[in-house]
Amino acid sequence: MNKKALIFTIFYVIGLCIWAPAVTSATTPVTYESSNIPNGYDEIVLRGELMYNIGPTAIEAGASDNAVYIQFNQSFGNVSITIYNSSNLAVYSTVVDTSIQQVVIVPFTTAAPDAYTVVLNHADNYAEGDFEHE
Repeated sequence: MNKKALIFTIFYVIGLCIWAPAVTSATTPVTYESSNIPNGYDEIVLRGELMYNIGPTAIEAGASDNAVYIQFNQSFGNVSITIYNSSNLAVYSTVVDTSIQQVVIVPFTTAAPDAYTVVLNHADNYAEGDFEHE
């Protein structure tokens, strides 16, 4: 192998090592250990453009037998919150001004046992996560 080919190969490999992880991390859901979700709540892993554009700890969510807990760790202005059941029917919907209200607790004691999805919409971005209610 000549000197130019060797140098090209070295820089190519270095470029792959630097660039490839950045590309894959932008498309891979990030899970994290949440410290703000109260005890008794199971974490709802949120995914979507809102989480990728802002960061994985911008919004934290959890579900318990009694409620769904959502904490906004920064202000997004108005955010629409909708919870859907497994038949894709909205069972809860509200709009929250996150510059005023950072924590939303949705009572869930009368909800039927099912798989649910919480969807957060802000402008053109969204975040969503699934949870089970038994």
